[in-house]
Amino acid sequence: MEKIKNMSLKKTIIIYMAIALVASTVLSFGMTHYAVNVQENVWFKYINKEEYSESVENESGNNYLTSIPRIQPKYMSDQDVFIVEFCDFVETWGDLMISFLFCTIAVVCFYREKLRVPLRELLQASNRISENDLNFEITYENKDEMGRLCKEFEKMRKELMNDKKKLWNMIEDERMLRSVIAHDIRAPIALVKGNLEILDEFLPLHKLTEEKMMNIVKKTTQHIEHLEHFVEMMRYLNNIVDLSPKYKRMTYKELAKKVFEIQKDLCEKNEKEYKFDYNDVTCEIEVDPVFVMEVEENLLTNALRYTKTRISVFFGLAEDYLELIVEDDGSGFQQAPQKLLQSYYKRKEEKGEIHYGLGLFISKSLCSAHKGELRLENKERGGAIAIARFNISR
Repeated sequence: MEKIKNMSLKKTIIIYMAIALVASTVLSFGMTHYAVNVQENVWFKYINKEEYSESVENESGNNYLTSIPRIQPKYMSDQDVFIVEFCDFVETWGDLMISFLFCTIAVVCFYREKLRVPLRELLQASNRISENDLNFEITYENKDEMGRLCKEFEKMRKELMNDKKKLWNMIEDERMLRSVIAHDIRAPIALVKGNLEILDEFLPLHKLTEEKMMNIVKKTTQHIEHLEHFVEMMRYLNNIVDLSPKYKRMTYKELAKKVFEIQKDLCEKNEKEYKFDYNDVTCEIEVDPVFVMEVEENLLTNALRYTKTRISVFFGLAEDYLELIVEDDGSGFQQAPQKLLQSYYKRKEEKGEIHYGLGLFISKSLCSAHKGELRLENKERGGAIAIARFNISR
């Protein structure tokens, strides 16, 4: 039975129909033969047995036996007439009816074993998807065509679920981002408006000293520059999110050399020690080097802001992924690391400046566009780790 469940639909229906035809042929032959015997026994009651025996003896040398003559209905009882006519019906239509019956049984068995369960699951799944409900699982796992169809349907459901989660996260990010934008724009606008009201009220009365007036103008200019920076930052963020990788075939060591050069330049410029490791393998990969180097530069810039003395970079291959791991010896992430990857996240530095941390969000967006991911972790003995992965084809 297990073999039949995993057998293809074509082979299964052929086997079921073959069994049905063989069984119907055997049963039809037996029923026809039995009906003939019953019919002859009825007729035998209305003939002279001695004359029939004599005829058989006289024709025993021939190649045929004397058949019992068909008795007219008027010479038989009603019961015998019914039996004879029923036997005629069996002889005429028995083969067809039995073949039809067994073929029907074969089709029903085929439907029950091969189609009923997967069709029911697919129908239920399509109904739930149409109702925007994706919290279910298709469990039909046979290895026939219906099993493969169910697996593809389950794969589609998972893709829809992932897309729905991404869309929901995107909506949440946009909602929070709109809230942050409204807050960040409202504050400097209010300050600029307040400064202009002070100038409008006191400047005509000559109640403002030149020093006070220049101080108000300076602060107003700073607020306007803050607004310009914020708007430019949002525009750049939208452009980054819409980027798609442009794959290029190159050797792994060639890309590793470029990654090392970026680390070397940045660390020497900031007077920090550095360490670089990579897999000593020779192969070609399909990757967008611009994405990789942009992510590395963002991660290194972030690490250099908090490291004490040293930064380590590992650049390696792991199955179908290219991994870039950046470690520093700073104090690590003080808040939930994944929160830093949000586009709307900002924090105040020790110097009082506002830092939006867009580098990490941009890096996450580039990794996702390259079918990878970005993870942030704290080291056990202090320091932070950033792990960027890019899907590649070797």
